[in-house]
Amino acid sequence: MDYKVKVRYLRIGRRKVSRLLPFVRGEYVNHAISNLATMPQMSSVVLRKAIKSGIANAIFQSRNINPDTLWVKTAYVDKAPTLKRIRAASRGSADPILKRLSHITIILSDDKKPEKKKLKVKSAKVEEAPKAAEV
Repeated sequence: MDYKVKVRYLRIGRRKVSRLLPFVRGEYVNHAISNLATMPQMSSVVLRKAIKSGIANAIFQSRNINPDTLWVKTAYVDKAPTLKRIRAASRGSADPILKRLSHITIILSDDKKPEKKKLKVKSAKVEEAPKAAEV
């Protein structure tokens, strides 16, 4: 079963949050939380809280679930409305300030996690170059 978590109108830009998502996607929740705990970015705190909220939602919805079996199925960030402010500039003009917001969506699953496909490495046969005849 899938459990969805949404953090809406987060006062952090979309690009700053999306930098951390590859460390979370496809990981077990305990491993994802420990990954985020070592990162200095402010968005890691928000992502960690969102994952913990998803664990709590899963336990609340189905009491017999083991949190160790949950893994992050998908995680993505969407753009939210931008707050527009102005800063006074010279000669009575104004410079715009855009305060960007974002929406985070994380889907946790307790289904069996698919194994990563192993790439088959083809061993290329190296042919020896013909030796030049002595003159």
